[in-house]
Amino acid sequence: MKSLFPMRRSEVAALLFLIAFSGFSFLPVWRRIEIAGIAVFGWLMIALMLISPVLTLFVFLRAERRD
Repeated sequence: MKSLFPMRRSEVAALLFLIAFSGFSFLPVWRRIEIAGIAVFGWLMIALMLISPVLTLFVFLRAERRD
C-alpha cells in the first residue's frame, strides 16, 4: 500500500527522532526527578515544544533549497 504522499529521507528521520524523543520524554522515571523545582518531565516537554517546530522548519527549508 502506498502512502498518501511521498516523504524525503530527512522528513522521515525528523519524524522518527520526534517520535523517539516523545517516547523517551514520557518515561515514568522523569516525573520523580526535579531540576530547579520542576520535574524533568516538564523540562523535556518544554524541549519537545521548542525542538519539534524548529527541526521541522529546518528540514522543510533545507528541502526547498535543494529543489
